[in-house]
Amino acid sequence: MSNENQPNIGEDYIRFHKVMTRGLAVSLQNINEFLQIGALEKLNREGFIKYVQSFSSVLHGHHQAEDEKIFPYFKDKLPLVPYERLTSEHEIFNDGLQEINTGIDHLTSENDELDSLKLLKSGFDKIDQIWHPHIQIENTQIYERIRSLNIDLEEMIRLQKEDKKFFQEHTGPAYLVMPFVLYNLSPEDRAILTQGSPEIVTKQLLSIDWKDKWTPMQPFLLK
Repeated sequence: MSNENQPNIGEDYIRFHKVMTRGLAVSLQNINEFLQIGALEKLNREGFIKYVQSFSSVLHGHHQAEDEKIFPYFKDKLPLVPYERLTSEHEIFNDGLQEINTGIDHLTSENDELDSLKLLKSGFDKIDQIWHPHIQIENTQIYERIRSLNIDLEEMIRLQKEDKKFFQEHTGPAYLVMPFVLYNLSPEDRAILTQGSPEIVTKQLLSIDWKDKWTPMQPFLLK
C-alpha cells in the first residue's frame, strides 16, 4: 500500500497508544493530587471513577486484541519482533489492572478512600514502569512497519473490521469507552479515527443519547 491515505491498522494502534499514554498520565497525576488531600474531590468523584474504569477496560481490550489477533497475524510477516516479551509484559499490565479494578470497586462501594487510592496508585505505577519502552517496541517494530508490507487494500479493511469488532466485544460500556478513546486524542487524530463512522454514532449517540453518561469525565478529557 503506497497511498498514504489508505487504511492502515498500524496507524490505528499507534493512535490507541496515544490514548492510553494520555490516560495513564492523567490518571496518575490526579491520583497523586487526591492522595495529597487524602480523598477524591467530591465535585469530580464520579467523573474520575468513570475515567479510570474506562482506562482499565480499554487497555485490557487493546492487549487482548494484540495477543489474539495482531501478534498471530504479523508473526510470520515480521518474525524478528519479541512477541513473547510483549505478551509477558501484557501480563504485568493485567496485574496492574487487577489492582486498579479492585480500587474502583472499593471506591464505588464507598470503602476507605485513602486505601482505595493507594490501590489505584500501585496498579497505575506497575503499568507506568514499563509502558513507554513497551509501546516503543510495538510502534517501531510492528505498527510503523505495516505499511511497508504492502498488504492488499481489501485485506487491510478486513483486518480493521475484525479488530474493531473484537475490541467492541471485549470492552465496555460503549457509552464510556468511545468518548474515552476519542477525547484522549488530539482533534486531528480524532477526526481521522472517526472517518467513515456513521452519523448516528458521532452526532446522535455521542452528542445526545450518551451525553449525560460520559459528561462527568469531561474535566479529564481533551476538548
